[in-house]
Amino acid sequence: MRRSPAVQIARTALRDPDKGYVQYILNSVNLTLLEREIVEKSEIHGIDIESICMGLDNWKKKNDCSYYNCARIKRSGMLKIAEFINSLKYK
Repeated sequence: MRRSPAVQIARTALRDPDKGYVQYILNSVNLTLLEREIVEKSEIHGIDIESICMGLDNWKKKNDCSYYNCARIKRSGMLKIAEFINSLKYK
């Protein structure tokens, strides 16, 4: 399955070896706590979505623990990051 260009932009930015730049992006984008946790674990730490879903029991919400919802939450966070990066390019 191919990624959308926006998700690929966010993925490339989060894979940057400059950790200060990555932290700047994560702190500047208005992500929810759950979006930030899933994006950090999956893109920065390299944990797969299924393992993240199993670790979300502390959120006490049954619907947040499904694979589909984790993937949806990650995608929304990645789109927010891509939108922020694109806004930086055109300033």
